[in-house]
Amino acid sequence: ERMLAVVPQGGNTGLVGGSVAVHDEVVLSTSLMNKIESFSPESGALVCQAGCVLEALDQYVEKQGFAMPLDLGAKGSCQIGGNVATNAGGLRLLRYGSL
Repeated sequence: ERMLAVVPQGGNTGLVGGSVAVHDEVVLSTSLMNKIESFSPESGALVCQAGCVLEALDQYVEKQGFAMPLDLGAKGSCQIGGNVATNAGGLRLLRYGSL
């Protein structure tokens, strides 16, 4: 009815301002969407919500002998939804590949 745009906003660590509202837009924060749903050591598959912070995910899988293939300078505040949306990687990407 009002034709408002919705701007998803995660850790807000991107450098291009893609998650910043410009006009009369509604900002949808994913910060509370931070639950880890499941992890399968057999397949290495991790299911989590978009607002999970990368560092928290890395610590979670590390306890089980795994490592996240992503390693970013902002890993303490960037969220996995933004990492997937922007195809972010870091140095580990060269060795382990992308998500």
